[in-house]
Amino acid sequence: MLLKTKFDSIDIKIGIRTLKSLKNVQVLIEAVRKESLEILNSQLHDKCGSQLEINLQRRRKHRLRVYNVPDALPIEKAEAIILAQNSELKLQEGDIQTRYTVKTRKKTTNLVI
Repeated sequence: MLLKTKFDSIDIKIGIRTLKSLKNVQVLIEAVRKESLEILNSQLHDKCGSQLEINLQRRRKHRLRVYNVPDALPIEKAEAIILAQNSELKLQEGDIQTRYTVKTRKKTTNLVI
């Protein structure tokens, strides 16, 4: 409700694609362009910054995702295991840098390299 009273997207001239209310009292706003979201972010910080927490989502750029990794596999040992299993690729130690693991909704673990 606060968003509707203090903010008008027509005045700023940005294209909002969707405005969804989420279950956990959050609002999801999708825009046509990234520039529109940045303008919207700055306007919301100016008008409602003390009352709202505003987060812009950023895409993570990863090179490779390994699906269905065992939960007990530590990230530090993942490089050694991948090098041992794929000796025909002639990779050297340091070529693969494991970044983080992701748990999915189905409780599977994926490794991001």
